[in-house]
Amino acid sequence: MSCKVLVVDDEAQLRDLFSDLLKKENFTVKCASSGEEALDIIGKEDFEVVLLDIRMSGISGLEALKKIKELKPNMIVILITGFGYDEDLITKSKEYGCAGYIGKNMPISRILSSFKLFIKTAKEKAK
Repeated sequence: MSCKVLVVDDEAQLRDLFSDLLKKENFTVKCASSGEEALDIIGKEDFEVVLLDIRMSGISGLEALKKIKELKPNMIVILITGFGYDEDLITKSKEYGCAGYIGKNMPISRILSSFKLFIKTAKEKAK
């Protein structure tokens, strides 16, 4: 599996970690440090997947998710969080079209397997 991914996180260490992990799996990766920067990049380039942090300075991941899906409804957006399970947030993000969640504290192998599974599932639904 190989596709073009935009990694969005306001923490440089995590952004670099996710970028490096995905590049090792043969994904083409670009990074953004904020929701605003991500929206600007998405307006100019096409990506198959956005890996988007929920809690960031500036616009939140949830707000960015909503705007991304308005701009590019078929884009796969996977949210990443370091803040456990939040029923309201999950419900709202699913309404906006989130393809799945990845916890920042998950083992790396699980992060990658979940990421690939969410992409596969989203692509199958789109057929």
